[in-house]
Amino acid sequence: MTRTSNDNSSFSDNPAEPVLIRGLAVTYDRQFNLGNFEWLNPAITLGVKRCVPAGTAFDLHHANERLRRMARENVRAQLLRQQGRREVVFLGLPPPPAGAEEPLSLRTVRVSLVYRVNLGQDQGVTVGYVDWSDVQQVAHSPGELHIALARLWHSLWANAADEIGRARGQGGSGGFLGLPPRPAPDRPAANGSRPR
Repeated sequence: MTRTSNDNSSFSDNPAEPVLIRGLAVTYDRQFNLGNFEWLNPAITLGVKRCVPAGTAFDLHHANERLRRMARENVRAQLLRQQGRREVVFLGLPPPPAGAEEPLSLRTVRVSLVYRVNLGQDQGVTVGYVDWSDVQQVAHSPGELHIALARLWHSLWANAADEIGRARGQGGSGGFLGLPPRPAPDRPAANGSRPR
């Protein structure tokens, strides 16, 4: 069968991009085998919106890579924490290329932690907790975002430690199991001196 030029008469070649990506989300989770029938499964979901004007070039591949890197570092930091290594790990969004405007606006974060613990005598306990937060207010500042994320993860670990302690017969920790308090800001006093 031979096609004629009229077969595609309804098709119009429109050079304008018909798809406008307004936001995206990245989820990253990993299960770590800790040995002795124990494992750790931290996960994080990052939701962002693009903040560049419509029609402006937007490198979706690079934006995704930055989000994946942030997610991987958050998950890796939880393994280091479980291993007792409190190394400083940057938990925020890596900066855009030098001189480039920030094309992303971080809106929401969902973190979860599932921890399988071997209690011995063929017994175990699996504890899991999830926290979800709107981080628009702190996303503009890498320092504040780092603190916000660290508090979310700290809350999950505090709950997990409390549940594991109860399962081992050690009783609850009695600690504050919500978000830990924000660090007090180091602001100058009214007379210009710093508080002592």
